[in-house]
Amino acid sequence: MKVLVAGCGFVGERAADLLHAAGHEVIGLTHSPESAARLAMAKPWRTEPCDISSLTAVTALAARLGAGSIHAIIHCASSSRGGAETYQTVYVDGMRHLTQAFPAAFPLYTSSTSVYPQVNGEIIDETSFADPDRDTGRLLREAENIALNAQGAVARLAGIYGPGRSFVLKNLLEGKAAIEGNEGQGRILNQIHAADAAAALVHLVTQRLGGIYNVVDDAQMTQRQCLERLCTTFGLKLPGAREPDPNRKRGWSHKRVSNTKLHATGWKPRYASYFDALRDDPDLASSILDLVQTTGEVPLHRQPNILLIGLMGSGKTTVGRIVAQMIGFQIVDTDHLIVDTAGKSIPDIFATEGEAAFRQHESAALRSLLGKRGCVIATGGGIVTQPRNLAILRHLGYIVWLDADPERLARRTAMNTNRPLLSGEEDPKAKLERLLNERKPLYKGLADLRIKTAELTPQETAYGVMESARVFFARRQKLESVG
Repeated sequence: MKVLVAGCGFVGERAADLLHAAGHEVIGLTHSPESAARLAMAKPWRTEPCDISSLTAVTALAARLGAGSIHAIIHCASSSRGGAETYQTVYVDGMRHLTQAFPAAFPLYTSSTSVYPQVNGEIIDETSFADPDRDTGRLLREAENIALNAQGAVARLAGIYGPGRSFVLKNLLEGKAAIEGNEGQGRILNQIHAADAAAALVHLVTQRLGGIYNVVDDAQMTQRQCLERLCTTFGLKLPGAREPDPNRKRGWSHKRVSNTKLHATGWKPRYASYFDALRDDPDLASSILDLVQTTGEVPLHRQPNILLIGLMGSGKTTVGRIVAQMIGFQIVDTDHLIVDTAGKSIPDIFATEGEAAFRQHESAALRSLLGKRGCVIATGGGIVTQPRNLAILRHLGYIVWLDADPERLARRTAMNTNRPLLSGEEDPKAKLERLLNERKPLYKGLADLRIKTAELTPQETAYGVMESARVFFARRQKLESVG
């Protein structure tokens, strides 16, 4: 099957990847030659620049590709936050030009559940009233009708989120969230993970399923329900209430969108709910935490935990137990979490699944600690090597790097058979020196405090960890109370 994907953004790029992986021929269309060139460098599928708002450009593309050779079109180009004028040119004109230039192709238009204007919390399916009162919504419906009149399909996508994009969580972390109307419950949030949205588009196109389909996950919830769970997970106060914004581009609505029709075709979401994605998507939570930290609008919230990082054998577990006993915290060891979850030892994981799989287990163990408070967390030596772990580590608490020289570490680990990275022909001391050289910048960049443990007993090290953490959290609490 030869498919045109018009718009290779947050969802379109994922759909093109899925189609290519399934053996279909993909041609991704971008607005500019520059973006087409960038994609061509990164993707195995073909890219072409084409301004779909121009009939001349689309007609020329059809002549170049051979209009009859294209079996399907997915229109998922973005308006780039534009208003009614952009909706007209990109959505309406773009859809019309594509169906005219490729009349034999099955057209799929990606629309939005915002076309449903209901405000009373009712359950909405594809037969429900969809006559929005905003110009933007009416233009979405006009573009939908072009696809439907060409015997194609419409996918009405709920609020899209995924790695690097989650307005609900980002706004909460930045102090911008609020519960909008509905007697303090807020509107119902209808959401879909970008990966599930892309899979739905591919499913509809490859099965040539005509008609309208709502693309939404299985767990709609009110703003209050969502924010309460997020506040528990990220240690934040529940935002206050405010009146709905009457100037929202696509209007304010309050409805529960059903995906029953799409489910009946054999599609089901990988992430049944937003909170399933927070748990199972390895990059969702970390990417939003990192985004908030990078923008620097507000300080990243730090949970009241103490984290110990450093190479294997640096004393993280031993010191952690002492610190936990001193201050009445729970001791948590990420390696133990991995073993408990996987049901096998770390050497067995390395032997049967490999180091890359172990790192995935490690990241999952770290995500499972979101929402934990009052813990001393001893981490694996290589946990800092995965970029997705760094923002979560910072959020989880106060970070202390226990630094010991490789010779001392080699002596401490000499009789330990539970260190798969030290197995093999390479001399353990040489390998530890290499690992320290590789990881030292990561430890240094992440740590709030570095303790050189060479001349210290575990008890002395633990006292230094405890006192420095006490001062850190006292200062932070004072700053937050002033703010």
